[in-house]
Amino acid sequence: MTMTPHTQEGDHLARRVLDRIRDERLAPRPRWEFLFKNYFFWGLGALAVLLGAFAFSAVIFELESVDWRLAPVTHSSFFSFFLDAAPFLWVSALALFLIIGYVNVRRTKHGYRYPLTVITLGAILTSLALGSALYVAGLGGAVEGIAGDHPPFHRPILAEERSWWLAPGKGLLGGRVISVASGATSFVLRDFNGVMWTIDGSDLRTPDLTAVARGGVVRVVGVPTTATSSAFHACFAFPWNSYGNPGQEPLPFPLATIASTSERSPAVARSEECKGIRPYRQLRDIDETGF
Repeated sequence: MTMTPHTQEGDHLARRVLDRIRDERLAPRPRWEFLFKNYFFWGLGALAVLLGAFAFSAVIFELESVDWRLAPVTHSSFFSFFLDAAPFLWVSALALFLIIGYVNVRRTKHGYRYPLTVITLGAILTSLALGSALYVAGLGGAVEGIAGDHPPFHRPILAEERSWWLAPGKGLLGGRVISVASGATSFVLRDFNGVMWTIDGSDLRTPDLTAVARGGVVRVVGVPTTATSSAFHACFAFPWNSYGNPGQEPLPFPLATIASTSERSPAVARSEECKGIRPYRQLRDIDETGF
């Protein structure tokens, strides 16, 4: 039998391979090693997507916990409000976990066959779906609470927002309603630092009085005062309708008492002191449309 050059080349290559196996004492790896490596990277990819879901639940929590309509009240510009309220930490964490998930999936068996768009889109949709479910289950706030202020350049959104409403010099107060005077002419509020304030409510209208009468935590916008004063003239009062609201505690008198005895509707003009507050028109519009 005559050997062709192609056959001779093949035999030569085979001998070289066999010689190398013998010289280097190479042995085939067991199948379980390949399976373990494959499952390991799939597991890392799944874990990264799950962590991304937790990060997304925290994103939703932060966005839901802040009342964006009051941005002109607490900040000089929407840009400064955005910088304070945007969940940069959790968006960055979500992006990082998605990248980690993608890298690990690509290292699995057949992972290289999946296009970049398929893996990326699948990881994003999975994280968003799971993150939404975790938020509904109440875990978004838990993630935020566990993180606390440990990560650098991060402050829990509830603590951040409360700090905005501890500025009586800017006419902003937030805290829990302790008591309401007869006729709702005034009420006592304990702010987030534990300081007690006597609030003049003569300029409040029915929607504001309703928020006060329901008790719980409220936001009060009024005439700027000195930090040493314990009195505050209120112009608007809004319920603290955020996901992290400690809850309303009805005061020991019927809500109908205030609503029925008060004829101060939103349409009635407030005092000149309150008209000087900015942004007065936006505050009045929010007051009229309700929270």
